[in-house]
Amino acid sequence: MGFDDLEDAAAEQDAEDDDDETETETKSMPDTTQTDRRQPEQSTETSEDWKRRPAFPYDDASQEAIYPRSDTWDEFEDTLDFEVKRELRDAGLRDIPKREYHEALLELAMENPERLAELVKEGRKE
Repeated sequence: MGFDDLEDAAAEQDAEDDDDETETETKSMPDTTQTDRRQPEQSTETSEDWKRRPAFPYDDASQEAIYPRSDTWDEFEDTLDFEVKRELRDAGLRDIPKREYHEALLELAMENPERLAELVKEGRKE
């Protein structure tokens, strides 16, 4: 695809970030070589952690192009900004990655295939 180089660059950046984090953790963490590493780590997650994590990692995303009309895209962005994001903020969610909105859009279309087909037909009449 045309964006393969972006995926490679993102993977390289993630690997570099992981290396940097490991190096930082190694410098700041006490020596734990004497402890039993087989003990399960205790989870520090709370019931609110889902609000801070993306629904799925970037690596699971597939980059595909869409080509809507400019006015349709503008109206979509307005709806997203003024209605959808507001509702999500009211639920305590902020800074949602675009891939999550796109995922939801595709799921919505799959749940309503008849309506999707109807909209395509209407678009042909314009």
